[in-house]
Amino acid sequence: MRWKKWWSFFLLSFCSVVIVFLVSYRSIQSIKKRQEERELVQKIQDSFHEDVRTSARKKIYQKENGQYYEVGFVEKGIYLSLEEAKVHTTKDIYFKIKDFEYYIDYQYLEKVSHIEDTSLQRFISKKQITTEKTELYQEDKIVFSVSDSMTFDVLLELEGKYFVSFLGQIYFIYEPLSVVEKEVQSTMLLERLSVFYLDSSISREKVEEIFSLFQEKGYSSLTMKEFSYWIQGMGHLPSSSILILGTDDQKKNFETLTNSYDFSIETELDPYSFQEGDQQLKVGDRNYYMYLVSNSIIKERISEMLAGIPKKVEGPSASSVAVLNYHFFYDSKTEACNESICLSTDNFRKQLSYLKENGYKTLTMQEFYDWKSGKITVPKKSVLLTIDDGAMGTDTHLPQILEEYQMHASLFLITGWWDVSKYQKTSYLEIYSHGNELHHNNYCAGGKCGHKPLLLSKDEIVSDLKESLSKGISKLAFCYPFYQTSKTLESALKEVGISLAFAGGNKKASRNGSNYYIPRYIIYKGTSMSQFIRMVS
Repeated sequence: MRWKKWWSFFLLSFCSVVIVFLVSYRSIQSIKKRQEERELVQKIQDSFHEDVRTSARKKIYQKENGQYYEVGFVEKGIYLSLEEAKVHTTKDIYFKIKDFEYYIDYQYLEKVSHIEDTSLQRFISKKQITTEKTELYQEDKIVFSVSDSMTFDVLLELEGKYFVSFLGQIYFIYEPLSVVEKEVQSTMLLERLSVFYLDSSISREKVEEIFSLFQEKGYSSLTMKEFSYWIQGMGHLPSSSILILGTDDQKKNFETLTNSYDFSIETELDPYSFQEGDQQLKVGDRNYYMYLVSNSIIKERISEMLAGIPKKVEGPSASSVAVLNYHFFYDSKTEACNESICLSTDNFRKQLSYLKENGYKTLTMQEFYDWKSGKITVPKKSVLLTIDDGAMGTDTHLPQILEEYQMHASLFLITGWWDVSKYQKTSYLEIYSHGNELHHNNYCAGGKCGHKPLLLSKDEIVSDLKESLSKGISKLAFCYPFYQTSKTLESALKEVGISLAFAGGNKKASRNGSNYYIPRYIIYKGTSMSQFIRMVS
């Protein structure tokens, strides 16, 4: 009997202990679970930031009827802006991407400072694209992809890539579903650009005066990257844009001024070579001119430069201009040339010395065109130096001598025979077309032989000209091979957009003469200084 009581007592005690243990265990587990949930909620909360960068490839979701469905992905290292999230439970694991109906979960997100890519912010969109499936690229890799269609403004178009802004970053898109032109007032777009170069001795006070005028007139300065895109026709910039060039020392010494006025002085100019000239630039130009600004320049002249108004010519202006025609150059001390159109470097220097000592202005081709079109006046003592072909001494002696005398000249290059880059050694030498493979005087076609341009069809000439222009040649001017022309050749020049064409003739060019038969004085080996003086006088 005592045994039964003892066993009952033991059993009751054991059950009590078990019950107490189970209750305690469940209580501990509940506390632990609540603690883990609190920690996870805190982790989710800590993962939220307005600006984040993905530290791993992540899925993109859309929300429908309270459920989240995968619709795409975003790559590692991509910046995202998120809308404010309210995290109360462990189910609140999705964050909404700002301004879009897309979500990502809280994992693999790094907090970053707000970083916006402003490299294309000045560009004005003239096109709008719509995608079928949206795939955004960086460095030829898809970094953001969703199955939905989206519409973007195109900031830049480059080699089949459409550059757009998305969440403050720049991406590009290939092959959109549709491309639509946007209506933009032409007055808003930059058509002609004034480039200013700060003289090495310009004072801080003068720079501040010029910057103040720029600001007063509402201008903003471009970076070289923006200039490069614009001059190549890849994007559109506001009409109130300028480019300011200078030296590294000026960039450093005037830093407080540039910051104060929100301008920039550009010093890294490669691959562009600028030369002083009284004219603005337009899209497609291959010769790059700049206005030199010094301490002596007045505000009224700066205003004229901004408007592209040429400087008034002091003294009598030219009613006609001597255009000189050179071919080959050789150093008589070390070289020989038996052609009648050869000129020794000594004689060439004598001619340039005469021009310099007597105050002659050597025109750029654009200045000559603007003068001939009646847009500007040029000094009575003005000449245009031209060189044909690109043969002996043109890529060696000529650039060096032009630099030495700081005089402008225009080379008509046979682009099928010589590479353009051989002659791009000085900003004083401009390069235009002499045809690609037109320079043959014993060409046979259709039972006839003679000068090739006279035996080709218009389509064949157009094809040759386009090939020549595709090699980095400006289409402002052309030179007839062997001075031979025809109505067919002239018509082909007009079709490809060439504005001037030069021949022979040994007389001065006038404004009322044809733009497609501009005469030139041919310089021979035996041309004397007295003959030369009569040509230019």
